[in-house]
Amino acid sequence: MGLIVVGLSHHTAPVDLREQVVYSKDDAVAALKRLKADPLLPQAMLLSTCNRTELYALAADDEQAQHLVKEQIFADRMKAANGNGEQYLYRHAGDKVVEHLYRVTCGLDSMVIGEAQILGQVKDAYALAQAAATSGTVLHRLVNGAVRVGKRARTETEIGTGAVSVASIAVELAEKVFQTLKGRRALLVGAGENGRLVAQHLLAHEIASLTICNRTYARAEGLAQELGGDARPFEELADALAKTDVVVSTTGAPEPVITGAMVGAAMKKRNHESLVLLDIAVPRDIDPAADSHGNVFRFDMDALSAVIDGNFERRKGEIPAVLKLIEGEVSAFLRFWASLDAGPVIRDLHAAFESVRSAEVEKNARRFADQDRDQLQVFSRSLMQKLLAGVTQEIKKYQRTNPVEMERLAALRTMFGLGEPQDPHDPPLENGDSDDVE
Repeated sequence: MGLIVVGLSHHTAPVDLREQVVYSKDDAVAALKRLKADPLLPQAMLLSTCNRTELYALAADDEQAQHLVKEQIFADRMKAANGNGEQYLYRHAGDKVVEHLYRVTCGLDSMVIGEAQILGQVKDAYALAQAAATSGTVLHRLVNGAVRVGKRARTETEIGTGAVSVASIAVELAEKVFQTLKGRRALLVGAGENGRLVAQHLLAHEIASLTICNRTYARAEGLAQELGGDARPFEELADALAKTDVVVSTTGAPEPVITGAMVGAAMKKRNHESLVLLDIAVPRDIDPAADSHGNVFRFDMDALSAVIDGNFERRKGEIPAVLKLIEGEVSAFLRFWASLDAGPVIRDLHAAFESVRSAEVEKNARRFADQDRDQLQVFSRSLMQKLLAGVTQEIKKYQRTNPVEMERLAALRTMFGLGEPQDPHDPPLENGDSDDVE
Protein backbone atom coordinates (compact mmCIF):
# COMPACT_ATOMS: atom_id res chain seq x y z
CA MET A 1 0.00 0.00 0.00
CA GLY A 2 1.55 3.29 -1.09
CA LEU A 3 1.02 6.66 -2.75
CA ILE A 4 1.18 7.26 -6.50
CA VAL A 5 0.61 10.16 -8.89
CA VAL A 6 0.19 9.95 -12.66
CA GLY A 7 -0.15 13.14 -14.66
CA LEU A 8 0.87 15.60 -17.31
CA SER A 9 1.38 19.35 -17.19
CA HIS A 10 2.59 22.34 -19.18
CA HIS A 11 6.12 21.07 -18.48
CA THR A 12 5.55 17.83 -20.37
CA ALA A 13 2.69 18.33 -22.84
CA PRO A 14 1.62 21.01 -25.36
CA VAL A 15 -1.76 22.70 -25.02
CA ASP A 16 -3.33 20.67 -27.84
CA LEU A 17 -2.74 17.54 -25.74
CA ARG A 18 -3.52 19.07 -22.34
CA GLU A 19 -6.92 20.22 -23.53
CA GLN A 20 -7.83 16.62 -24.36
CA VAL A 21 -7.57 15.54 -20.73
CA VAL A 22 -9.22 18.44 -18.89
CA TYR A 23 -11.99 17.15 -16.61
CA SER A 24 -15.06 19.13 -15.64
CA LYS A 25 -16.23 18.76 -12.03
CA ASP A 26 -18.94 16.29 -12.96
CA ASP A 27 -16.57 14.28 -15.16
CA ALA A 28 -13.98 14.21 -12.38
CA VAL A 29 -16.46 12.84 -9.84
CA ALA A 30 -17.64 10.20 -12.32
CA ALA A 31 -14.06 9.16 -13.13
CA LEU A 32 -13.17 8.87 -9.43
CA LYS A 33 -16.21 6.70 -8.79
CA ARG A 34 -15.15 4.37 -11.61
CA LEU A 35 -11.66 4.10 -10.15
CA LYS A 36 -13.03 3.37 -6.69
CA ALA A 37 -14.75 0.26 -8.06
CA ASP A 38 -11.30 -1.30 -8.38
CA PRO A 39 -9.72 -2.42 -5.07
CA LEU A 40 -6.35 -1.23 -6.42
CA LEU A 41 -7.29 2.39 -5.60
CA PRO A 42 -9.09 2.78 -2.24
CA GLN A 43 -8.42 6.56 -2.15
CA ALA A 44 -7.99 8.97 -5.08
CA MET A 45 -8.07 12.67 -6.02
CA LEU A 46 -8.14 14.15 -9.53
CA LEU A 47 -6.56 17.59 -9.96
CA SER A 48 -7.48 19.04 -13.36
CA THR A 49 -6.65 22.65 -14.35
CA CYS A 50 -5.70 24.54 -17.50
CA ASN A 51 -2.09 23.50 -17.10
CA ARG A 52 -2.19 20.06 -15.48
CA THR A 53 -4.22 16.91 -14.97
CA GLU A 54 -2.96 14.65 -12.17
CA LEU A 55 -4.41 11.66 -10.36
CA TYR A 56 -3.18 11.18 -6.79
CA ALA A 57 -4.04 7.89 -5.14
CA LEU A 58 -3.42 5.44 -2.35
CA ALA A 59 -2.63 2.25 -4.24
CA ALA A 60 -2.55 -1.41 -3.26
CA ASP A 61 0.10 -2.05 -5.95
CA ASP A 62 2.07 0.83 -7.46
CA GLU A 63 2.70 -0.52 -10.95
CA GLN A 64 -0.74 -2.03 -11.51
CA ALA A 65 -2.44 1.10 -10.17
CA GLN A 66 -0.37 3.40 -12.40
CA HIS A 67 -1.37 1.33 -15.43
CA LEU A 68 -5.04 1.48 -14.39
CA VAL A 69 -4.89 5.27 -14.01
CA LYS A 70 -3.18 5.68 -17.37
CA GLU A 71 -5.88 3.67 -19.08
CA GLN A 72 -8.93 5.09 -17.31
CA ILE A 73 -7.93 8.73 -16.88
CA PHE A 74 -5.66 9.52 -19.82
CA ALA A 75 -5.59 6.94 -22.66
CA ASP A 76 -9.03 7.47 -24.18
CA ARG A 77 -8.71 11.27 -24.04
CA MET A 78 -5.25 11.69 -25.57
CA LYS A 79 -6.50 11.82 -29.15
CA ALA A 80 -4.00 14.50 -30.18
CA ALA A 81 -1.11 12.19 -29.33
CA ASN A 82 -2.13 9.62 -31.97
CA GLY A 83 -1.67 6.79 -29.52
CA ASN A 84 1.71 8.03 -28.24
CA GLY A 85 0.44 10.04 -25.29
CA GLU A 86 2.28 7.96 -22.73
CA GLN A 87 5.50 9.84 -23.47
CA TYR A 88 3.92 12.99 -22.00
CA LEU A 89 2.95 11.35 -18.70
CA TYR A 90 5.00 11.34 -15.53
CA ARG A 91 4.64 8.89 -12.66
CA HIS A 92 5.84 9.13 -9.08
CA ALA A 93 5.47 6.81 -6.12
CA GLY A 94 6.09 7.01 -2.38
CA ASP A 95 7.90 10.02 -0.93
CA LYS A 96 8.13 11.70 -4.36
CA VAL A 97 4.33 11.96 -4.52
CA VAL A 98 4.26 14.00 -1.32
CA GLU A 99 7.05 16.29 -2.48
CA HIS A 100 5.45 16.75 -5.91
CA LEU A 101 2.02 17.75 -4.55
CA TYR A 102 3.57 20.14 -2.03
CA ARG A 103 5.66 21.78 -4.77
CA VAL A 104 2.54 22.10 -6.92
CA THR A 105 0.51 23.68 -4.11
CA CYS A 106 3.28 26.17 -3.32
CA GLY A 107 3.27 27.32 -6.94
CA LEU A 108 6.76 26.04 -7.73
CA ASP A 109 5.44 23.86 -10.55
CA SER A 110 3.07 26.49 -11.99
CA MET A 111 3.37 28.31 -15.29
CA VAL A 112 3.57 31.47 -13.17
CA ILE A 113 5.95 30.68 -10.31
CA GLY A 114 4.33 31.51 -6.98
CA GLU A 115 0.80 32.01 -8.32
CA ALA A 116 -1.85 31.54 -5.66
CA GLN A 117 -4.75 30.14 -7.69
CA ILE A 118 -3.42 26.56 -7.53
CA LEU A 119 -3.97 26.51 -3.76
CA GLY A 120 -7.73 26.84 -4.22
CA GLN A 121 -7.66 24.36 -7.10
CA VAL A 122 -6.09 21.70 -4.85
CA LYS A 123 -8.80 22.34 -2.24
CA ASP A 124 -11.47 22.03 -4.93
CA ALA A 125 -9.95 18.76 -6.14
CA TYR A 126 -10.13 17.35 -2.63
CA ALA A 127 -13.76 18.47 -2.32
CA LEU A 128 -14.53 16.48 -5.50
CA ALA A 129 -12.81 13.44 -3.98
CA GLN A 130 -15.07 13.81 -0.96
CA ALA A 131 -18.11 14.08 -3.25
CA ALA A 132 -17.03 10.89 -5.01
CA ALA A 133 -16.38 9.17 -1.65
CA THR A 134 -12.76 8.50 -2.65
CA SER A 135 -11.14 10.49 0.14
CA GLY A 136 -9.78 8.93 3.32
CA THR A 137 -7.44 9.50 6.23
CA VAL A 138 -4.22 9.30 4.18
CA LEU A 139 -5.49 11.55 1.40
CA HIS A 140 -6.89 14.02 3.93
CA ARG A 141 -3.55 14.26 5.73
CA LEU A 142 -1.66 14.55 2.43
CA VAL A 143 -3.81 17.42 1.14
CA ASN A 144 -3.99 19.07 4.53
CA GLY A 145 -0.20 19.28 4.59
CA ALA A 146 -0.18 20.60 1.02
CA VAL A 147 -2.62 23.39 1.84
CA ARG A 148 -0.76 24.30 5.00
CA VAL A 149 2.63 24.53 3.31
CA GLY A 150 1.06 26.42 0.39
CA LYS A 151 -0.25 29.05 2.80
CA ARG A 152 3.08 29.25 4.61
CA ALA A 153 4.98 29.68 1.35
CA ARG A 154 2.96 32.78 0.57
CA THR A 155 3.02 34.27 4.07
CA GLU A 156 6.55 33.38 5.19
CA THR A 157 8.41 33.94 1.91
CA GLU A 158 8.26 36.39 -1.00
CA ILE A 159 7.50 33.71 -3.61
CA GLY A 160 4.21 35.40 -4.54
CA THR A 161 5.36 38.99 -4.32
CA GLY A 162 5.14 40.73 -7.66
CA ALA A 163 4.19 37.48 -9.35
CA VAL A 164 2.78 38.13 -12.78
CA SER A 165 -0.45 36.38 -13.65
CA VAL A 166 -1.77 34.85 -16.84
CA ALA A 167 -4.27 37.72 -16.89
CA SER A 168 -1.63 40.44 -16.73
CA ILE A 169 0.55 38.74 -19.35
CA ALA A 170 -2.44 38.42 -21.70
CA VAL A 171 -3.15 42.14 -21.44
CA GLU A 172 0.53 42.92 -21.89
CA LEU A 173 0.54 41.04 -25.20
CA ALA A 174 -2.60 42.85 -26.38
CA GLU A 175 -1.00 46.16 -25.53
CA LYS A 176 2.07 45.31 -27.59
CA VAL A 177 -0.13 44.91 -30.65
CA PHE A 178 -1.94 48.22 -30.23
CA GLN A 179 0.77 50.19 -28.37
CA THR A 180 -2.01 51.40 -26.06
CA LEU A 181 -5.33 49.88 -25.06
CA LYS A 182 -6.88 53.23 -24.18
CA GLY A 183 -10.08 53.66 -26.20
CA ARG A 184 -10.12 50.05 -27.45
CA ARG A 185 -13.19 47.81 -27.28
CA ALA A 186 -13.02 44.45 -25.45
CA LEU A 187 -15.15 41.32 -25.58
CA LEU A 188 -15.14 38.73 -22.79
CA VAL A 189 -16.44 35.29 -23.80
CA GLY A 190 -17.30 33.30 -20.69
CA ALA A 191 -17.80 34.57 -17.16
CA GLY A 192 -15.19 32.52 -15.29
CA GLU A 193 -12.62 33.76 -12.79
CA ASN A 194 -9.74 33.97 -15.29
CA GLY A 195 -11.88 36.02 -17.66
CA ARG A 196 -12.89 38.33 -14.84
CA LEU A 197 -9.23 38.94 -13.98
CA VAL A 198 -8.30 39.75 -17.59
CA ALA A 199 -11.30 42.08 -17.89
CA GLN A 200 -10.24 43.92 -14.74
CA HIS A 201 -6.74 44.40 -16.17
CA LEU A 202 -8.21 45.68 -19.43
CA LEU A 203 -10.44 48.15 -17.59
CA ALA A 204 -7.42 49.40 -15.68
CA HIS A 205 -5.89 50.27 -19.09
CA GLU A 206 -8.87 52.56 -19.85
CA ILE A 207 -10.55 50.55 -22.59
CA ALA A 208 -13.56 52.25 -24.15
CA SER A 209 -16.05 49.41 -23.60
CA LEU A 210 -16.43 45.88 -22.27
CA THR A 211 -18.97 43.41 -23.66
CA ILE A 212 -19.61 40.05 -22.01
CA CYS A 213 -21.05 36.97 -23.76
CA ASN A 214 -21.84 33.85 -21.77
CA ARG A 215 -24.04 30.82 -22.43
CA THR A 216 -26.02 31.72 -19.32
CA TYR A 217 -27.13 35.26 -20.04
CA ALA A 218 -28.03 36.03 -16.41
CA ARG A 219 -24.44 35.33 -15.36
CA ALA A 220 -23.08 37.57 -18.12
CA GLU A 221 -25.48 40.30 -17.05
CA GLY A 222 -24.43 40.00 -13.41
CA LEU A 223 -20.72 40.23 -14.24
CA ALA A 224 -21.36 43.14 -16.62
CA GLN A 225 -23.08 45.06 -13.84
CA GLU A 226 -20.20 44.30 -11.48
CA LEU A 227 -17.48 45.39 -13.90
CA GLY A 228 -19.34 48.17 -15.65
CA GLY A 229 -19.88 46.55 -19.03
CA ASP A 230 -22.67 45.34 -21.31
CA ALA A 231 -24.04 41.81 -21.64
CA ARG A 232 -25.06 40.16 -24.91
CA PRO A 233 -26.69 36.78 -25.54
CA PHE A 234 -24.31 34.03 -26.59
CA GLU A 235 -26.18 33.71 -29.85
CA GLU A 236 -24.92 37.18 -30.80
CA LEU A 237 -21.25 36.25 -30.36
CA ALA A 238 -20.47 36.45 -34.10
CA ASP A 239 -21.88 39.96 -34.31
CA ALA A 240 -20.06 41.07 -31.14
CA LEU A 241 -16.81 39.71 -32.58
CA ALA A 242 -16.99 42.19 -35.45
CA LYS A 243 -17.37 45.14 -33.07
CA THR A 244 -14.39 44.60 -30.80
CA ASP A 245 -10.60 44.96 -30.81
CA VAL A 246 -9.59 42.53 -28.06
CA VAL A 247 -11.31 39.21 -27.39
CA VAL A 248 -10.72 37.26 -24.19
CA SER A 249 -12.19 33.74 -24.26
CA THR A 250 -12.29 31.53 -21.16
CA THR A 251 -15.16 29.04 -21.53
CA GLY A 252 -13.08 25.84 -21.87
CA ALA A 253 -15.87 24.28 -23.96
CA PRO A 254 -15.16 20.86 -25.52
CA GLU A 255 -15.08 22.42 -29.01
CA PRO A 256 -13.97 25.93 -30.14
CA VAL A 257 -16.65 28.57 -29.60
CA ILE A 258 -14.90 30.93 -32.04
CA THR A 259 -14.21 29.29 -35.40
CA GLY A 260 -11.92 30.36 -38.18
CA ALA A 261 -14.96 31.14 -40.32
CA MET A 262 -16.41 33.41 -37.61
CA VAL A 263 -13.14 35.33 -37.42
CA GLY A 264 -12.98 35.64 -41.20
CA ALA A 265 -16.50 37.07 -41.36
CA ALA A 266 -15.76 39.46 -38.51
CA MET A 267 -12.57 40.71 -40.18
CA LYS A 268 -14.50 41.57 -43.35
CA LYS A 269 -17.02 43.60 -41.36
CA ARG A 270 -14.24 45.49 -39.55
CA ASN A 271 -12.29 46.21 -42.75
CA HIS A 272 -9.48 43.91 -41.61
CA GLU A 273 -8.47 46.17 -38.73
CA SER A 274 -6.22 44.43 -36.17
CA LEU A 275 -7.93 41.94 -33.87
CA VAL A 276 -6.31 40.38 -30.78
CA LEU A 277 -7.63 37.01 -29.64
CA LEU A 278 -6.58 35.96 -26.12
CA ASP A 279 -7.46 32.30 -25.62
CA ILE A 280 -6.81 31.42 -21.98
CA ALA A 281 -9.03 28.35 -21.96
CA VAL A 282 -8.03 24.70 -21.96
CA PRO A 283 -9.49 23.12 -24.04
CA ARG A 284 -8.93 26.05 -26.37
CA ASP A 285 -11.90 28.25 -27.25
CA ILE A 286 -10.51 29.71 -30.47
CA ASP A 287 -9.82 27.60 -33.53
CA PRO A 288 -6.15 27.95 -34.61
CA ALA A 289 -7.54 28.37 -38.14
CA ALA A 290 -8.17 31.98 -37.13
CA ASP A 291 -4.44 32.55 -37.74
CA SER A 292 -5.01 32.29 -41.50
CA HIS A 293 -6.61 35.74 -41.59
CA GLY A 294 -4.41 38.79 -41.85
CA ASN A 295 -4.12 41.21 -38.89
CA VAL A 296 -5.39 38.55 -36.47
CA PHE A 297 -3.15 38.05 -33.43
CA ARG A 298 -4.08 34.89 -31.51
CA PHE A 299 -2.40 33.98 -28.21
CA ASP A 300 -3.14 30.73 -26.38
CA MET A 301 -1.72 29.33 -23.12
CA ASP A 302 1.46 28.06 -24.79
CA ALA A 303 2.13 31.52 -26.24
CA LEU A 304 1.62 33.09 -22.81
CA SER A 305 4.04 30.65 -21.20
CA ALA A 306 6.90 31.92 -23.36
CA VAL A 307 6.43 35.41 -21.92
CA ILE A 308 5.97 34.12 -18.38
CA ASP A 309 9.29 32.28 -18.51
CA GLY A 310 11.03 35.62 -18.86
CA ASN A 311 9.60 36.80 -15.52
CA PHE A 312 10.92 33.83 -13.59
CA GLU A 313 14.08 35.59 -12.39
CA ARG A 314 12.04 37.93 -10.16
CA ARG A 315 11.07 35.16 -7.77
CA LYS A 316 13.82 32.61 -8.26
CA GLY A 317 15.66 33.77 -5.16
CA GLU A 318 12.74 32.73 -2.93
CA ILE A 319 12.66 29.12 -4.11
CA PRO A 320 15.21 27.77 -1.55
CA ALA A 321 13.13 29.17 1.32
CA VAL A 322 9.98 27.52 -0.06
CA LEU A 323 11.82 24.22 -0.57
CA LYS A 324 12.85 24.34 3.09
CA LEU A 325 9.21 24.65 4.13
CA ILE A 326 8.28 21.78 1.83
CA GLU A 327 11.04 19.60 3.28
CA GLY A 328 9.66 20.07 6.79
CA GLU A 329 6.08 19.34 5.77
CA VAL A 330 7.10 16.26 3.77
CA SER A 331 8.94 14.94 6.84
CA ALA A 332 5.84 15.52 8.96
CA PHE A 333 3.68 13.55 6.53
CA LEU A 334 6.18 10.68 6.39
CA ARG A 335 6.12 10.46 10.19
CA PHE A 336 2.34 10.28 10.02
CA TRP A 337 2.58 7.58 7.34
CA ALA A 338 5.00 5.54 9.47
CA SER A 339 2.66 5.86 12.44
CA LEU A 340 -0.18 4.09 10.59
CA ASP A 341 0.95 0.62 11.63
CA ALA A 342 -0.02 -1.67 14.47
CA GLY A 343 3.28 -1.35 16.35
CA PRO A 344 3.38 2.48 16.53
CA VAL A 345 -0.33 2.68 17.41
CA ILE A 346 0.05 0.17 20.26
CA ARG A 347 3.17 1.96 21.52
CA ASP A 348 1.53 5.40 21.45
CA LEU A 349 -1.73 4.13 22.95
CA HIS A 350 0.10 2.58 25.91
CA ALA A 351 2.19 5.74 26.31
CA ALA A 352 -0.95 7.89 26.38
CA PHE A 353 -2.61 5.70 29.01
CA GLU A 354 0.60 5.59 31.05
CA SER A 355 0.74 9.38 31.01
CA VAL A 356 -2.79 9.60 32.40
CA ARG A 357 -2.15 6.85 34.97
CA SER A 358 1.04 8.38 36.32
CA ALA A 359 -0.50 11.86 36.48
CA GLU A 360 -3.50 10.60 38.45
CA VAL A 361 -1.32 8.61 40.85
CA GLU A 362 0.86 11.65 41.46
CA LYS A 363 -2.17 13.89 42.00
CA ASN A 364 -3.70 11.51 44.55
CA ALA A 365 -0.52 10.17 46.20
CA ARG A 366 -0.98 12.29 49.34
CA ARG A 367 -4.22 10.48 50.11
CA PHE A 368 -2.26 7.26 50.73
CA ALA A 369 0.28 6.33 53.36
CA ASP A 370 3.91 6.34 52.24
CA GLN A 371 4.19 2.57 52.63
CA ASP A 372 1.19 2.09 50.28
CA ARG A 373 2.43 4.20 47.37
CA ASP A 374 4.49 1.45 45.79
CA GLN A 375 1.47 -0.83 45.88
CA LEU A 376 -0.62 1.95 44.31
CA GLN A 377 1.83 2.09 41.40
CA VAL A 378 1.68 -1.68 40.95
CA PHE A 379 -2.11 -1.81 41.20
CA SER A 380 -2.77 1.09 38.77
CA ARG A 381 -0.27 -0.18 36.24
CA SER A 382 -1.74 -3.69 36.38
CA LEU A 383 -5.26 -2.31 35.95
CA MET A 384 -4.19 -0.28 32.94
CA GLN A 385 -2.52 -3.27 31.29
CA LYS A 386 -5.62 -5.41 31.76
CA LEU A 387 -7.89 -2.71 30.34
CA LEU A 388 -5.68 -2.44 27.26
CA ALA A 389 -5.03 -6.15 26.77
CA GLY A 390 -8.03 -6.87 24.55
CA VAL A 391 -7.56 -3.70 22.50
CA THR A 392 -3.88 -4.46 22.05
CA GLN A 393 -4.55 -7.97 20.77
CA GLU A 394 -7.11 -6.65 18.29
CA ILE A 395 -4.78 -3.93 17.00
CA LYS A 396 -2.03 -6.49 16.41
CA LYS A 397 -4.24 -8.04 13.71
CA TYR A 398 -4.44 -4.82 11.68
CA GLN A 399 -2.25 -4.51 8.58
CA ARG A 400 -1.46 -1.23 6.86
CA THR A 401 -1.61 -3.10 3.54
CA ASN A 402 -5.37 -3.42 4.08
CA PRO A 403 -7.08 -0.05 3.43
CA VAL A 404 -9.96 -0.79 5.82
CA GLU A 405 -7.60 -1.77 8.63
CA MET A 406 -5.39 1.24 7.91
CA GLU A 407 -8.44 3.48 8.41
CA ARG A 408 -9.08 1.72 11.74
CA LEU A 409 -5.54 2.45 12.86
CA ALA A 410 -6.02 6.09 11.88
CA ALA A 411 -9.37 6.17 13.70
CA LEU A 412 -7.70 4.86 16.87
CA ARG A 413 -5.17 7.67 16.69
CA THR A 414 -7.98 10.19 16.36
CA MET A 415 -10.19 8.57 18.99
CA PHE A 416 -7.50 8.52 21.68
CA GLY A 417 -5.83 11.76 20.60
CA LEU A 418 -2.55 10.03 19.82
CA GLY A 419 -1.54 12.52 17.15
CA GLU A 420 1.64 11.62 15.32
CA PRO A 421 5.35 11.62 16.15
CA GLN A 422 6.69 15.17 16.21
CA ASP A 423 10.02 16.56 15.13
CA PRO A 424 11.28 19.17 17.61
CA HIS A 425 12.38 21.33 14.67
CA ASP A 426 8.85 21.52 13.20
CA PRO A 427 7.01 24.82 13.69
CA PRO A 428 3.95 24.59 15.93
CA LEU A 429 0.64 24.22 14.08
CA GLU A 430 -1.69 27.20 14.26
CA ASN A 431 -5.29 26.85 15.40
CA GLY A 432 -7.37 25.32 12.64
CA ASP A 433 -4.42 23.99 10.66
CA SER A 434 -5.64 20.43 11.00
CA ASP A 435 -8.89 21.34 9.24
CA ASP A 436 -7.52 23.32 6.30
CA VAL A 437 -9.17 21.18 3.63
CA GLU A 438 -12.50 20.60 5.35
